[in-house]
Amino acid sequence: MGKINVLSPLLSSRIAAGEVIERPQSILREFLDNAIDAGATEIRVTLEGGGIELLTVQDNGSGIDREDLDLLGTRHATSKIRNSDDLYSINTMGFRGEALYSISAVSKLTLRTRARETGIASTLVIDNGKRYPIIDAGPDEGTVVTAENLFQDIPARRAFLKRSATEAQLCRNLLVSKALAFPGIRFTLTIDGALRMDWPAAKTPKERVMMHYRSLDIMEGDVQTLTKEETDFKVTIVCGNSSVRRSDRKEIRVYVNRRPVDDFSLVQAVTYGYGELLPGGSYPVAVLFLEDRSELVDFNIHPTKKEVKIRNIAEVHHAVTTLLKDGAERKIPTLEPVQREFYLNNAPRTENSINVKTFRYQEKDEPKAERQAELVQRTPAYVPKDTAWLEKAKKLQEASRISKERMQSEKKEESTEEPKFRYIGQAFRLFLICEKDGELYLVDQHAAHERIIYDELLEQKSVQPLLVPIQIEVDDLTDEFLDNHSHVYTTLGIMLSKKSKGNWEISAIPAVCRGIENQIVEFIVSAKANEEELDSKMFAIIACKAAIKAGDEIDRWSAEAILKKVFMMSEPACPHGRTFLIRESEKHLRELVGRTS
Repeated sequence: MGKINVLSPLLSSRIAAGEVIERPQSILREFLDNAIDAGATEIRVTLEGGGIELLTVQDNGSGIDREDLDLLGTRHATSKIRNSDDLYSINTMGFRGEALYSISAVSKLTLRTRARETGIASTLVIDNGKRYPIIDAGPDEGTVVTAENLFQDIPARRAFLKRSATEAQLCRNLLVSKALAFPGIRFTLTIDGALRMDWPAAKTPKERVMMHYRSLDIMEGDVQTLTKEETDFKVTIVCGNSSVRRSDRKEIRVYVNRRPVDDFSLVQAVTYGYGELLPGGSYPVAVLFLEDRSELVDFNIHPTKKEVKIRNIAEVHHAVTTLLKDGAERKIPTLEPVQREFYLNNAPRTENSINVKTFRYQEKDEPKAERQAELVQRTPAYVPKDTAWLEKAKKLQEASRISKERMQSEKKEESTEEPKFRYIGQAFRLFLICEKDGELYLVDQHAAHERIIYDELLEQKSVQPLLVPIQIEVDDLTDEFLDNHSHVYTTLGIMLSKKSKGNWEISAIPAVCRGIENQIVEFIVSAKANEEELDSKMFAIIACKAAIKAGDEIDRWSAEAILKKVFMMSEPACPHGRTFLIRESEKHLRELVGRTS
């Protein structure tokens, strides 16, 4: 007897359903796509048992015509596309015609609808592949679709589902993700009879995104909207400033033509756009909306439509990066208000303790206390935010004597009045603490010193000639590379000249580089990168090695010298773009300890 069998239609449909339907969240995604495609302005979601027992989506869209119900629920039945050419101009959320067919194979599917054009109401029921006759009944408007008892006839699949609370949370996460892309639709979520989410229609993307960000304790003043429109696409980014960050990429959300997708290149573009505006190990909070021409994107890759191919990805990547580089705001952080309730609930009690509940204090809409610790994290990073500094350095090198004299005369005209402050001390061998104009300042000593060294390099200050030039022997590839790029080192004050083929000489270095000559030589011998990478790595060696380190003790005179230069800067940011200063007002500090007068 032969070993090959033809599978029954029900078994083959359940196997196919496994590619699309994994859990209640998968069903909700398909129901929401259909409701959105129907032009709904209000969508209500109801879950029972985490969506395993019952999942209902009700919308006020256009409904479904009676004649279409005969095909609805059969495989590859869809109203969204008609031929292969339509695959290259998809403008709807759904298009495969697999969703309802797959759902009806693993659950009891009930669809009640009223067509807006004809006013005819109909109800269709398909129970685990068994189709029942259509009856004349339905809602007052739109469509109500329900899936019940998911995987009841497939115990092995049902056993892999998580607890009801977990499945419900996954459904809520999906609803939030969908709602962010459609601000004009009202979304509600009811779980086991309790209303858990009610997002009214919003007028702008930022207004909708803030409905989610408030749950993350992100304030509206720390969020901005950036927009850039090109010939083929438009980019809108709702993002936080430099004070809003996370330890993971979970809140970098990407939407392509309003569809949430997992696209590493666009997440990377957002991260690159912030550059070193954020400390190392931190990631921004941003929602990227890309509206691209439909023929330039292809969602027909994965059954869940989470992946996408973007034909003009290089242009989009560049647009996103430059938009954030030019527009993302840098905010000088302040110490977040400590939630005194935490202290009041955890402070040791004595017999003479007063009733501290009388003096309970809590700021409204302020971030949680956990974020306070994040604000003082400043992990050094050494890749410049961009290469604009190199161009500035080249211009300095090529400037004429007249330009230099003009710069010197301008400096003489500047006010010579030194900033007044009172140095208090050093904390954690990292922060320099001082008092100035009624505010308390904490300055990252390493990042601040880096900036000072950087400014000196750009202005070509204190180049130290070497009594004995350093001789360097290089291979043919490095020799050719230095012929084309030695000017990069010259702009940094490293006088590098060629004596013969394979033999180079360093005759001068910046004064701040004394003691790190070996590292400079090692880099020159090994470096064969492009110009942008070369300057960033070279700067990393000079600034990192020469600057005061985190963990170094510093005397009062050195600390005051650094602070003096910091307060004379127009913008307190290290060469990588990170703000290295935190400030807090005296008034706020008094409030934190209950002194209101």
